[in-house]
Amino acid sequence: MSQKQIALFDDRFLESFAGKGIISDSKIAIIELIANAWDAGATKVDITWPIEDGDNFSIQDNGHGMTENEFSSRFRTLAYNRNREQGSYAQIPVDHKELISKRPTFGRNGKGRLSGFAFGEFFQVRTWKDGEEILYKVFSDNSNFLAFRKLDNRPKNGHGTEVFVKNALRPNLSFENVKMEIGMRFMTDPHFEVIINGEKITFLDIPEENIEKLEVTVEGIGTIEITVIDVKDTDRSTQQHGIAWHVKNRLVGECTWKGSSNEHLIDGRRIAAKRYIFIVEADCLEDAVTPDWTSFFQTDDKYKQVFPAVQEKIRDYLLELNKENRQETFREIEESTRPLLKRIGLVSREKWETFMTNVQEECPSISQNDLEKVGKLLATLERTESKYDLISILSSSSVEELEGLNKVLKKWDINFAKLVLDEVEYRMTLIEKLQSRVLTPNSDEVQDLQPLFHRGLWIFGPEYETIQFTSNQGMTKVIQTIFGVEMKGSTKRPDFAILEESTVGLYSYPKYDEQGGEVGIDRLTIVELKRPGVPLGNEEVNQSWKYVKELLDKGLLKSYSKVTCFVLGSELVPYEAERTTKMDGSVIIQPMDYDIVMKRAKSRLLNLFDKVKNAPYLENTRIKEYLREKEQIELF
Repeated sequence: MSQKQIALFDDRFLESFAGKGIISDSKIAIIELIANAWDAGATKVDITWPIEDGDNFSIQDNGHGMTENEFSSRFRTLAYNRNREQGSYAQIPVDHKELISKRPTFGRNGKGRLSGFAFGEFFQVRTWKDGEEILYKVFSDNSNFLAFRKLDNRPKNGHGTEVFVKNALRPNLSFENVKMEIGMRFMTDPHFEVIINGEKITFLDIPEENIEKLEVTVEGIGTIEITVIDVKDTDRSTQQHGIAWHVKNRLVGECTWKGSSNEHLIDGRRIAAKRYIFIVEADCLEDAVTPDWTSFFQTDDKYKQVFPAVQEKIRDYLLELNKENRQETFREIEESTRPLLKRIGLVSREKWETFMTNVQEECPSISQNDLEKVGKLLATLERTESKYDLISILSSSSVEELEGLNKVLKKWDINFAKLVLDEVEYRMTLIEKLQSRVLTPNSDEVQDLQPLFHRGLWIFGPEYETIQFTSNQGMTKVIQTIFGVEMKGSTKRPDFAILEESTVGLYSYPKYDEQGGEVGIDRLTIVELKRPGVPLGNEEVNQSWKYVKELLDKGLLKSYSKVTCFVLGSELVPYEAERTTKMDGSVIIQPMDYDIVMKRAKSRLLNLFDKVKNAPYLENTRIKEYLREKEQIELF
């Protein structure tokens, strides 16, 4: 037997693994190290910044620190999964909870802990917690692999961490510039203090060209001041970017774009999302802050006045950033569409201009090429009688498909077309509800899903479009009695069975004799919805067969009955969750994950869900509503 051999590491391993910037760029490195302190729930960070070669470098925080076991599992583990092991919010030390309510973390994979290499060939980590301090040296060994050596441990009260480099390399960032870079990124929380070489970082460290003041006057309340920070460079993520609300020099909630009503203008993929910070000084909302300081009371009268006024101001600011680009794009599209625009009236021309402007503002991620296509199609639409062409236009992916859909539409009368579009709209709404719930790890959500799937059996195939399946309450009672859990009062449902880890809906279609009388069940569809987090394996798949056998034994199903069982869950066990058949194919058991179900639903809607409702440039906008109102006004 050959001897086991270990992997070899090139001298570029650390650079390849962590990224060149983290271990060689002092600006990126110090931001990463401060972010580590933030993630540790620190309120104070003290930095010694080397001015010349040979000066010492250190960064010390008062975060939660690490025990020796925690250091081993977190600091020494490559590609450490922080979200899985610690969650996406910082663990706040007990003595800091009066100052910090909730803090989202920067870290995801632990690579930032290697930033000490940007200041020297090795660095030391000193961390203390639970009455003990440990000291480790972190370096690259002879195999070019990351290595750790324990240097000391001793008793120590409190908590914190220090990264230290003796005789450090001179950073490629000056003292003044490092203060500027830190100030632009870590001023969102007044209770996160950064001190460098004895000087506390303040707004004064941010250059005038990177900072701007806005004011919002709210009638009866006063003037709200908004500080805008533009870091100029685009950061790696949106962390510490967005809108931060300050009340009495304390952060309310977190700095984020979420819930700002401006997400459609700024999302995580756009440069501005990783570049701008808005700090809102709202002392007037002191009485509107929730006791844990995680948010505001949404029903507070002052908050209901201040919030929309501030968001409108920020929205106007964001729109103004790209106003010139939008205007230039509009002029170019208008010029290319001019031959079509000449053939429509003044009223239609005004509608076209208004619509195109709204698209630019509400859908900032739309490309000029796509916007030009929409503009030309809208101009053409204004000259046609079939206003429903618009939905087909936007859902088509080619000119050939567009022409085919128009031929079909010409065969419809307006009432039939309206019925079809209403059904499409209803189904899109249904899919939205399903999508919002299938991944929620809450067992009650599964009970909410079953009625939705009853109304959406068409997802499983075209046969459900023409056959009317109804909930079989007799069968449901049998399954509930034999397999269900004990329930009381209003939690009992006659239309589906509630089991310990799932719900089961039974939908049947009767068999008729020659005189038209019902003689039994011709088709039965069983939909079992497993609670998210329950893997679908052999046991879960075979459970459906147990239901069928019980119904056969009790005479509720006959030998001629065709049964299809759909077992749905969020995770399928490989080689176990397979399609199976019983009774010579009369019974089909089909495990499916929720994602596949959603894909089928989208396919059943001729891709309208993907290409219209949730197109990247139409998402979270009012444009679809605008189009529907436009159709109703002009058709009727």
